[in-house]
Amino acid sequence: MMTRKEEGEEFWMLTQGILQDSRVDTSEAKVVKRWLEEHKRGTEFDRAIAKLDKFLKDGFIDRFESQDMIESIGLILRALRNSPEE
Repeated sequence: MMTRKEEGEEFWMLTQGILQDSRVDTSEAKVVKRWLEEHKRGTEFDRAIAKLDKFLKDGFIDRFESQDMIESIGLILRALRNSPEE
């Protein structure tokens, strides 16, 4: 099992491209969703997974959904950095 720090680093590497171009496309959203489901830890993860389920229903991520996901990614990164190790 990964430590919180390791998960944070892995999630950062996974989302670095998204954060750099400030856009989430459908394929990136699917990868992020799969990672969140595999590493599920708490409320922010649950919220992001629910949003991604909703956003992916039509197979297209619009700019508002993309911005919402970027904000969620930031919250998850902060949660991973600020939570104590188990």
